[in-house]
Amino acid sequence: MSTGAPSAPAPLWVSGQRSAADSLRVLAGRARRAFLRWVVCRGDTVAYLRRQGMRIGPHAALLARVEDFGTEPWLIEIGARVSVAAGAVFVTHDGASRVFRERIAGGSAFGNAFAPIRVLDDSMIGLRAIIMPGVTVGPRSIVGAGSLVTSDVPPETVVGGFPARVLCRLDEYERKYRDRMIPGLSSHRGELRRQLTERFWGEAR
Repeated sequence: MSTGAPSAPAPLWVSGQRSAADSLRVLAGRARRAFLRWVVCRGDTVAYLRRQGMRIGPHAALLARVEDFGTEPWLIEIGARVSVAAGAVFVTHDGASRVFRERIAGGSAFGNAFAPIRVLDDSMIGLRAIIMPGVTVGPRSIVGAGSLVTSDVPPETVVGGFPARVLCRLDEYERKYRDRMIPGLSSHRGELRRQLTERFWGEAR
């Protein structure tokens, strides 16, 4: 039953609203990015993200996918010797404004709420952690696997949880690590496999 009120125009992001020219521009953009990533940067994630405007310090280890650094990599800074595990996601904008942004004067099709993310020197972002807009981590801090980080992580601190909370100081975590570590392990992958399978299974596998 109609109320008589005029229907609102479809939001700009609704599927099917893209023109042929828009589709060609999207495809051309994807082709340019693929060429830059796989030909110019030879598949080097760090080199490619730097070309996209992301600041990355020396000796950073980024195991997350390029796509996991979001649509605004130029709003992300990664310090020296930072490790980012696989599946970690960096979010630099508030996408929930899709619900109402067409009603905001001066609203952008991309939204209007953005904030940078900084991971300072010698920090670690764990497996499948989510870092939200405006967060600074570290230096010398650890974000546990699967954590949702919505506020700054102080220096030399370990956080974890959903949402993340402070678990302990870095020096306390290091003491616990030393208590459970296995000394004398090889830096050669094949020998490491032999050492660990013999220790835990009683045979080399």
